[in-house]
Amino acid sequence: MNRRMLLGVGLALLVVPLWAAADKKGAEPKAPPTFEVKDLKVRVSGPYVHDNMAVFLLHSTDQDQRDFITLDQGLDRKVVAVSEKAQEQVGELMIENNSDKFLFLQEGDRLQGGKQDRIIYTSLVVPPKSGKLPLPTYCCEASRWTLGKDGKEFKSTENKILSGKDVRYSAKSNAGRSGQGEVWREVARQKMMAQVKLGTANTTSSLNEALDSKEVKKICADCDKVYKDLPGKHADAIGVAVAVNGKLEEINIYPNPQLFQALFPRLVQSYAVQANLDRDKLKGKPAPAVASADVDRFMSAGKEKGKRFEGINAENGIRLRDLEKEMECVTAYRGRAIHRQWISKPAPPPEEKSPRDKK
Repeated sequence: MNRRMLLGVGLALLVVPLWAAADKKGAEPKAPPTFEVKDLKVRVSGPYVHDNMAVFLLHSTDQDQRDFITLDQGLDRKVVAVSEKAQEQVGELMIENNSDKFLFLQEGDRLQGGKQDRIIYTSLVVPPKSGKLPLPTYCCEASRWTLGKDGKEFKSTENKILSGKDVRYSAKSNAGRSGQGEVWREVARQKMMAQVKLGTANTTSSLNEALDSKEVKKICADCDKVYKDLPGKHADAIGVAVAVNGKLEEINIYPNPQLFQALFPRLVQSYAVQANLDRDKLKGKPAPAVASADVDRFMSAGKEKGKRFEGINAENGIRLRDLEKEMECVTAYRGRAIHRQWISKPAPPPEEKSPRDKK
């Protein structure tokens, strides 16, 4: 087990909202909000291994005492409503939290309905009794632009797992930008891989078709048997690191154990799907071992190549840091870091050879 300090003390982060503009014509825009990221001490335990996937837990006594619900919980309990805007837009929906709890939206949350299925591309928090607020999204269904049986309303997906890492990376790395084409390409690639390697249907352009399939549900159920009780056995666990085929893929740290326990299976099961898709890359050999020291190095992040800030709305903002092998992201709600993440960059697709090269 090891300890490390996450992020620097008193690092001022400037968040420039996407909506920043003059309050009225000719007026100067308001100064953008700032927030500070404080040190967070964590302890790493694990690995907890299942086939070619390894999971580590991150523990801390520094916790947010607010009570959160997740999007799937809110939709299933009918205390959260998501719908198309009056004038529909691919990149923005409307959300309303009618519960008495804070709503935590996780990047990669999938929605079904409206005129196209969508994914949420960045984590954010919606306060209790919020009223209707804009919700930033990307489409994960390229071909449809007609209302389904639920009209403008959206519901939770049949299977609760998050979008796969490469889809989430493509969406989040393009936060505040026009990256819809990249997301569609990654969705199509993931669906084709699932069809070829897992036998899932590929009759629509929606990512939900693959992730809600019986084949993927079985993978999720098998993963749940292994990891179901893991977070509950560690009362101070607030984060997880996941490795596939001996390579660390992602680390997520949440505000408190209750929220972490709700999100843990949905994130880990999405990696169980990736582990099944990538198993053939091992060519029959066991996955290389990963240690807690590797988690420490992953969070150390390496050389910074670039950094940018995006405002999500008046109360949420994100900082994205482009590092050598991964992207680091911090989401802040009302000036306080609420979600910390390190996510590995997808491998570049193989170059297509020309017909002359193939001879």
